[in-house]
Amino acid sequence: MNTPNAPESGEPLPLPPDLQGDFKGLLIRLRESIIPEIHYLDDEEVQLVIRMADYRQKVPLNIVRIGAMLFIFAATIFLLTRWFLPLPSNVANNVQMITGVLGIVLLFLIFNEVQDLLLYEQWQFILTDKRIILITPEPDRHGFADAIYLKRDKIQVLDTNWSSSPLWGAFQAFKGTRDVMLSLSGYEFQEEGAKVKGGLRFPDVSPEDIRRLEILIFN
Repeated sequence: MNTPNAPESGEPLPLPPDLQGDFKGLLIRLRESIIPEIHYLDDEEVQLVIRMADYRQKVPLNIVRIGAMLFIFAATIFLLTRWFLPLPSNVANNVQMITGVLGIVLLFLIFNEVQDLLLYEQWQFILTDKRIILITPEPDRHGFADAIYLKRDKIQVLDTNWSSSPLWGAFQAFKGTRDVMLSLSGYEFQEEGAKVKGGLRFPDVSPEDIRRLEILIFN
């Protein structure tokens, strides 16, 4: 005997409403932990939004695309030589070993580049008429990010530096971008020179954004 509103044969049973709410809430909290949602005040006006330079998104994205195509090619060759192509066993084994190792290397490369794409989304500097809002990766929890809200007059020092990465340093040399050091406590003077004290390094900021940031913060 069929019960009322019973799903047709083969259809998955729907989750109870309370479990649907819990699952949706879990997804929202997970998304908020990875890329936090910004909560603006009433009548708050955004004046400047700074993200990392566009090559920090384009380079990993292109590597992921090329890596995915090569992985599909390697996996296809692996499967063909394993089940379909009538090759000598020693040749098939060598091809499978090469394509298998290549597939593992490509998966590792794709995973690393996806992490770089996530970092691109996690770095944001937002200046409003009331506050400074920073979205940065959490240093103690890999893959997660946090939103920081500051008063406009909290930043005392804005300094620029070269990237410590040779790859992104080369892009900075061509594009004129720099890492921006933001500090709440100023410089610390040493015998060799001045050093930003307790600074936050925002990677790969364009020269135009650096100039606009200096004007809006210190003017």
